[in-house]
Amino acid sequence: MKKRIALSLIGLVLLSGVGAGAIPLRGASRENHRPEAPTITGPTSVKVGIGYTWCFNSTDPDGDNLTYYIDWGDVCGGAEWHGPYPSGVTIEMNHTYLVKNKLIINSMAVDENGAESNMTYFEVTITKSVSLSGIFMRLLPWFPHLFPVLRHVIEEEQPACLSQEDSRKRDSHLS
Repeated sequence: MKKRIALSLIGLVLLSGVGAGAIPLRGASRENHRPEAPTITGPTSVKVGIGYTWCFNSTDPDGDNLTYYIDWGDVCGGAEWHGPYPSGVTIEMNHTYLVKNKLIINSMAVDENGAESNMTYFEVTITKSVSLSGIFMRLLPWFPHLFPVLRHVIEEEQPACLSQEDSRKRDSHLS
């Protein structure tokens, strides 16, 4: 009985790490926790064709570096990956919307060990901007020879990422 208690105590001491140090178990590694869902701050209403800045921030409970997935919600921006950045550091990202709409920015953080946060959603309303070039462009079809040089200066190139439907909508406003 004494022998059994002594062996149990020795086993308990070895497993608890008292004495020479803890005995690492094979295949054991630290647990990786998922980062917090990013916070997104920035304008909720923007004008077409003007660049704006949004801020993204997330923290990782393990202190791991983070890479941010950002989908601007439009066909021009597409999904982007930015990073890695230290946990808790606010990053600023710029984007320009080219079409009037109401869209959702989607973002998540992924730590350096592959753990993903929940997705965060941020709604943005894109409105038309009033510009002199738009007014001149509406007048030019009526008076094509009145401003020949001005026409070439004012004409905007059509963004390459507009869909055919968006191009038709834009062109119909010009005529």
